[in-house]
Amino acid sequence: MTSSAPDQPQQSETSTPTNLGNNIQLVRRASRVEGSSLSPPHTWSDSAEQDEDTAESRHLFTVVVTLPEGKILDSRVISDSISAEMLQPGNRFFSCLLGKGQSILLSAAATSIRQRIFARINCGVTNHACELLCEFESKRARVTALALRAAYGPSTPFHSLTFTTKHAASCALTHIDYTLVLESIRYDKHPRFRSIPYLGHLPTDLIGRSILAFVYAPDVHVIRQAHVDLHNSRGRVVKSVTSLRFVAYNGALLRADTEWSAYVNPWTKKIDMVVARHRILDAPIGDANVLDSPANGQSLHVLPPAMAKTFEDELRALMNKVSITHYYFL
Repeated sequence: MTSSAPDQPQQSETSTPTNLGNNIQLVRRASRVEGSSLSPPHTWSDSAEQDEDTAESRHLFTVVVTLPEGKILDSRVISDSISAEMLQPGNRFFSCLLGKGQSILLSAAATSIRQRIFARINCGVTNHACELLCEFESKRARVTALALRAAYGPSTPFHSLTFTTKHAASCALTHIDYTLVLESIRYDKHPRFRSIPYLGHLPTDLIGRSILAFVYAPDVHVIRQAHVDLHNSRGRVVKSVTSLRFVAYNGALLRADTEWSAYVNPWTKKIDMVVARHRILDAPIGDANVLDSPANGQSLHVLPPAMAKTFEDELRALMNKVSITHYYFL
């Protein structure tokens, strides 16, 4: 990007190319060693020891609740990690759902009779990332909670995963194309979201947020260069020269090879959407239980908000720059 582009809005002092270059160098130097807070590669916490990954072994509890109030009518607690007292009939189930869990469940009830959703719950001492199998009837729902488990473990061989992200010109993630696999359980016709055990993030953790929100801070220059290459190649597929590291939900790092492509709007001649295919290369650096909550409640390995905004402004300027004469459609 150059400051002489005719359609580029005037930039603030912090977003000039010189300052951006300085910011990139600062970010690169911020963590030459991948964090004193990270464990060595291929290490696991005690919670990583897992039984066979079946629906029965992951079953936490089943409740029947009223809608839209969420009052518990009946409950069956399976796991010792779940407080039976919190799920007693008469209590409010929605108080156990964290984040957007309640709104997602109510939205599902309005559109289907059976649906699989993902949410974090707290029905005891610790939080659980869960797969909720929901069956809806008139003004009530039967919810079966299955614990999600990380894809990594001391006795689990590593299998590479490829997943796709899409982000708009605003840098906000609009889609995550999870790898699908069929399960031989009660919901055997429904896809299972396999990237969740690899990344630790639920769909609600990512959709609508900036792509930089789960990229390792010293690697943001990889994304910036990919957008420069997309602009110069008129949206055609480009591959990052170096691998890109993502930050899992618990703060561990995941290394991935990435290919990028873009959709160029034929009327505005600007990039409307960027699509990236990421292939996870190996087990995480840090605690491999990626579904755990991060230390102190937040990840320390992503850009601070002020610096993230600077890079987002740079990416937006690249995607809104009109200099493409040929169009490539995905």
